[in-house]
Amino acid sequence: MITDTKGVVVGRVVKVRPHPDGDYIWLANLDIGTDGEPQIVWGGAPIVEEGDLVPVAMPGAWLPATKDKHDRYKIRRRHYRGELSEGMLCSLAELGWDPSVTDRVARLNGSAGLCPGDSLDDVGESWPLILRPEDEFRAEVIYATLKSPKKAVSLT
Repeated sequence: MITDTKGVVVGRVVKVRPHPDGDYIWLANLDIGTDGEPQIVWGGAPIVEEGDLVPVAMPGAWLPATKDKHDRYKIRRRHYRGELSEGMLCSLAELGWDPSVTDRVARLNGSAGLCPGDSLDDVGESWPLILRPEDEFRAEVIYATLKSPKKAVSLT
């Protein structure tokens, strides 16, 4: 499998808080191994917690085509409801690792030797080895959120 990412790195979540102008939209500050802690806006089930390791596509990173986007695409800085997002927390589908997992941010296994700033571009077929075990995804929160149409997320 070739995932076709460029510029995707490991980020450690430093701070998570609700977006001041939206339900089920969150703000996260991240340690990506550089100076500063970029803020990223993300939506969906509240499964990302402080201390989690997550895949981060910073502005300038390229992600592979997906079911919804038919060509590779470049990540840019954007504002969502007045808050700056300096990149994207990626799902397995957005990374090209598993097209069936589109609705949640991938969480990486802290015991896999990953550090903030490490590149995820060449993970290839070994991607399952760096994910948190399935039972740690807090499935009950995800499924409860997805079953309620009121909780659907739109970042625009």
